[in-house]
Amino acid sequence: MPLFYPKIRVAISVFGWAALYYVAAHVSLLLDDPLSHVGFVWFPAGIGVAAFLVSDYRRWPWLLAMFFSAQMIADTHFGHEMPIALVLAVINLSSDMAIAWVVSRYAQHKDSLQIVVRWIVATFVISAIAAVLSAGWLTFFDNAPFDQLVWVWWGAHVSGVLYLTAVVMGLRGYQLGRRTAGIKAALVGAIALILMAICAWFIFGAQQVDMTRNQVPWRATLIFALTGIPIILAVVAAICCGNRIGSLALLSLGAIVIYHSSQGTGPFFIRSLRPGESLLLAQCYLVATALLIVFLRVFTQTVKRFDGVQPHRQEISFMYRHDVATGRMDWDGRIHEALHTDPQTMSDAQRVLALAHPDDRATLARLLTAGSDNPEKRDLTEFRMKSSATDWIRIRASWPVVVSEPTSAILVGTWLVGQRTES
Repeated sequence: MPLFYPKIRVAISVFGWAALYYVAAHVSLLLDDPLSHVGFVWFPAGIGVAAFLVSDYRRWPWLLAMFFSAQMIADTHFGHEMPIALVLAVINLSSDMAIAWVVSRYAQHKDSLQIVVRWIVATFVISAIAAVLSAGWLTFFDNAPFDQLVWVWWGAHVSGVLYLTAVVMGLRGYQLGRRTAGIKAALVGAIALILMAICAWFIFGAQQVDMTRNQVPWRATLIFALTGIPIILAVVAAICCGNRIGSLALLSLGAIVIYHSSQGTGPFFIRSLRPGESLLLAQCYLVATALLIVFLRVFTQTVKRFDGVQPHRQEISFMYRHDVATGRMDWDGRIHEALHTDPQTMSDAQRVLALAHPDDRATLARLLTAGSDNPEKRDLTEFRMKSSATDWIRIRASWPVVVSEPTSAILVGTWLVGQRTES
């Protein structure tokens, strides 16, 4: 029985992704244009790309089959013509898989910023190709206006990928900020999440914005300016509580914005726009919020990596020459200043050894003897030296090279003096 557990987990994962894909397709088709077969909102694109990104290549055919079935069921439920729906489903899923493949293929050995940029560029380019193919097929089969459909299809697909992929990847645990939030941070994040939902509900529940002079001029400007408040609160929630809460905030914000925009209310429902265009504006707003959190995530990860290597970058290198017979050490720099001691101390091997941390004294003793000439010891060795009454300085040292002279052996090596440490 245990042999079947991995297969059961894979099957549950695939069916779970298919269920999410169907729900996203159902919601999107509720908001589409039944005449043109092109939705102003297409959330399944983000679900598909995220599923392909987090799954092994071996699962892709199964995901592809399940997503195709889910989309066909949704199209059948809404009474779409099968010849049109079949081709559009193939184009949709092919573009989703292509975006995920490009990101996965070229993300190896790249930093997070390059991966995000490649994801955005791949989404824009591949979605444009898919939009041309889809609009062309609708024009050929149903005599639909190509120029009006292509940009709608492209905008819906791009926004669906960028928004929901960021949400799903965040919910899966791609972390922003600290992994374990403290009580205060969790409280601030929870308050920010609640305030974001309340503010978004009232801001996007406002009546239609009349851009003519019949209204007070500053009212429309004020409503547009207020849309920045939910973005700020979503970012606060993500930073305080991690990216899962940030993604939950994004998901909640998206549900509120799309709902009110589809009902004809909110700052993005402008009377001069054509039907459906307010939904595209709302999606652009959500995409901008999602990308802001994604880039903040990349920035924080970069800062963490920089902080991790910063102590090594601040190390000062000193070469030395040690006469084993006399114990004299000559340095190429003012190492005594870095260690806060005097030149005489650093000129005598025994006095240098006395400055070593008790736990590291044996390591330093091996470095200061001729027997340290071991060709297998290529890595740097760390030890601590006393800097003051309470501080220790961490040092990394190369294993010395033995230079034989007529009267004694000379050791030549390098010390990298780093940051202070308390122990």
